[in-house]
Amino acid sequence: MSLTGLTFVIFCITTLIIYFIFPKKYKWVVLFISSLIFLFYKNLNINTLLQALIILLTSYIFGRLIEKNKDNKLGKRYLIIGIFIIIALLCYLKYTNLFITTINSISSLLNIKIKLNLVERNALIGISYYSLIMISYLVDIYWGKTESEKNIFKLALFMSYFPILTSGPFINYSEIKEDLYTHHKFDTKRISSGLIRILWGLFKILVISLRISTLVNTVYNNPNQFVGFFNILASLFFVIELYTNFSGSIDIIMGVSEIIGINLPENFASPFFSKSITELWRRWHITLGTWLKNYVFYPLQKSRAMQWINTKSRNILGKKRGKKVAMYLSMLIMWVLIGAWHNGAYTFIIGSGILQFIYIFLEDTLTPISKKINEKLGINTECFSYKLYQMIRTYCLFSLSMVFFRSATVKDAIIFIKNMFVFNEIYVIKEGIYNLGLDLLDLKLLFISILVLFIVDYIKTKGNIREKLFNQNLPFRWLIIFTLIFSIAIFGCYGIGFDPATFIYGQF
Repeated sequence: MSLTGLTFVIFCITTLIIYFIFPKKYKWVVLFISSLIFLFYKNLNINTLLQALIILLTSYIFGRLIEKNKDNKLGKRYLIIGIFIIIALLCYLKYTNLFITTINSISSLLNIKIKLNLVERNALIGISYYSLIMISYLVDIYWGKTESEKNIFKLALFMSYFPILTSGPFINYSEIKEDLYTHHKFDTKRISSGLIRILWGLFKILVISLRISTLVNTVYNNPNQFVGFFNILASLFFVIELYTNFSGSIDIIMGVSEIIGINLPENFASPFFSKSITELWRRWHITLGTWLKNYVFYPLQKSRAMQWINTKSRNILGKKRGKKVAMYLSMLIMWVLIGAWHNGAYTFIIGSGILQFIYIFLEDTLTPISKKINEKLGINTECFSYKLYQMIRTYCLFSLSMVFFRSATVKDAIIFIKNMFVFNEIYVIKEGIYNLGLDLLDLKLLFISILVLFIVDYIKTKGNIREKLFNQNLPFRWLIIFTLIFSIAIFGCYGIGFDPATFIYGQF
């Protein structure tokens, strides 16, 4: 169910009307039924039903067992078994083809005649999201952060709450259970605020992301035609496409959830104003990073294996250098998992995983050297020009890594990057950029809309932009809202021949 489609609009309106007229005690039932409809929309069969039941029953049964035995060894065993079942199912559905591809590649290198065929797996929408939030649910019970849910249907609502299924964000049971099961009154201010956020999400997707995708797809799908300037342009624009597509979908589902009265954690914080890759990942897909730090990185750091490595490395390299070995190893494992989470392909493991680790590792190790160089050269690191340089550098490095994210294969990504440095100025002058599927009007609209995007994101760094809007006089407020509505209606990419497609993060 596309978030920008008419079906989703009707679905949300129907859900909200029924929710607000239903008795207080059973409002959560409306959300539960709506979530089931969304989860199994056009994909209800024995396989998908079993997928959902396995994760739900595993979480419910083992959650209860962990709570009863968390003070003894049985609790830890139940936790390990529960996590293993969920991860095993997720790996089977998402990473079977990665395993087959790896076996075929190794066989080819060793001249062994083994050719395994790729398989199709009919995974439910959002399985990467609800699998991880159910793992955190089990861990939090074991850590004593929350109690297990006794009502299996309420637990099923937590697992399948429909706004988060397409793009997240990741939620914690202890933080959302009160909002999820408590009735919420009809509130006009909350509804107005939610609708404005939905409109902004639609603007980002329909006006910016889908228009940019035409340009990006043209270059990436024709590697033999485009080089140099065009490849650089496509790589820089893809990051904006990815951001507006992903954050736009987040805005829509956050807006819908806000109208209901359920507050979800923020997933973006103006990432293009980051001055380092480390900072960028504190602002980009925030809830994924938080989940992995809390449930992977920190437990790894405290594990016996890492403690042993920490002790040995300190003895060999000294206290100052040695203490970072275990940290970097834990960080590498976390980043590989981030890449693998995005999709079962090496392009994602490299682009959104290993390369990000390399960037952050280099930032951490080179920062002291960089500070000394700046001091000797008398460079003012607090002025606007230096901060702007840091933002541009961060954006370019991130864009380079996202070439792997966007490419079909690792080989394609390497060829694409090589072609960035093959310049054909005569071709650029002769053809311009109008052969990228966008006419002059499209390019003007793109420039203006991206400028608006950056202005809004900058204002967001100074505070809640919707609060600022509501503090304005009524004529100005409605001027902004109607401008947004008409921009979507007139300049949005939809209509005959338009394919809303799967959201980029919806496939993960």
